[in-house]
Amino acid sequence: MTEATAHTADTAHAIDLMDLDPFETGRDAELFALLRDADPLHWNAEPDGGAGFWSVTRYDDVKAVASDPELFTVVHGTQIPSRRAEGEGARSIHHVDPPEHGPLRRIASTHMRPARVKDLEGDIRAVIDALLDDAVGAGDIDFVHSVSSQLPLVMIGRLLGAPLEDCPHLLRWTNQMASEDPDYSEGPETAVRARDEAFAYFRGLEEQRRECPMDDLVSALAAAELDGVPLQRGYLDAYYLILMVAGNETTRNLLSGGIAALAQNPQWWDAMRRDPDQIRVVVEEMVRWVTPVISMRRTATRELEMHGKTIAAGDKVVMWFTSANRDERAFERPDEFRGDRFPNEHLGFGWGTHACLGANLARLEARLFFERLIERGLEVEVTADPARLRSNFFRGIKRLPVRIQQGGGAGGARRG
Repeated sequence: MTEATAHTADTAHAIDLMDLDPFETGRDAELFALLRDADPLHWNAEPDGGAGFWSVTRYDDVKAVASDPELFTVVHGTQIPSRRAEGEGARSIHHVDPPEHGPLRRIASTHMRPARVKDLEGDIRAVIDALLDDAVGAGDIDFVHSVSSQLPLVMIGRLLGAPLEDCPHLLRWTNQMASEDPDYSEGPETAVRARDEAFAYFRGLEEQRRECPMDDLVSALAAAELDGVPLQRGYLDAYYLILMVAGNETTRNLLSGGIAALAQNPQWWDAMRRDPDQIRVVVEEMVRWVTPVISMRRTATRELEMHGKTIAAGDKVVMWFTSANRDERAFERPDEFRGDRFPNEHLGFGWGTHACLGANLARLEARLFFERLIERGLEVEVTADPARLRSNFFRGIKRLPVRIQQGGGAGGARRG
């Protein structure tokens, strides 16, 4: 080993992925590049006496872990800290393995099939147009507050059956449960309080749907059975939370991160204007580039070897989707935003049994949003750098100052 190689290895071994500064400043890609090359199975200590965890950062390794629920289980949690958003009651679909997972997932997945989601196109376009009507000519606005958080919020509220006037509560609870960022949380007690408020809300909505069922997810869950038995209270509570959080976070972060990426790569606006079919391809590259969910954790069920190291039974193993999506072993020129990237077998919506339930909806919302911007001839000017979420779980933008205005009939985006 040369002196330079040894130094690189030492630098990689010293990386602490619990340090949130690189994620907040957008510098984490540099760390993951080091880890992929010099320490592809990386041990990381946890603060406050946590057990520590292994990190897998290469594309093939992340895919392998996500594909093997027998060897890597979700039952002990999917976030790095040993906790579950739904508390210690019945587990959400996020925290059960096959074969239990399949029947639970199917309860909601029938509402998320491509054909069913496509039926929402008219509603999604109407929501997008209303948001753009308010934003156009309004001067400086926060894209996250005014647009990217509102579209998925209204649509997941509609799918769940929550009245429009209640949707702001869903957003607040999502922010408080999904992040420890100081803008949203005062500590773990904030998430617990938000969870309890959400439980109480959905239990009330569920009782209404039992008396008067509608074509929404709360009605479907209220009537659902598992092995011929109605879903337990804990299963219902956990399901509402996972749908609310996942339905909001993925699209919000995808839209915000996509606008930020296009501001730095405006040639892809031109490509989408010339050929609207290109929008689908550009959106897929946004998913890879942004990777809305940065990481997911599993727990090893038995001892195994990987990259010359031993993972013990019970050890935490964290899959870094954001690193896998920048792996030069899987993607040509991965650090470039390429709106013509095809094929694009990214892991931006996860992989395997627990791949994102709402991926079809997120793709549709993003595609229709950029379609409407272009069709209406609108231009988005990003006027300041984004304020990024302080998190190693969600790739979020808290604030993105923009102006949305008429662009002379040719929509686009540029960095002011």
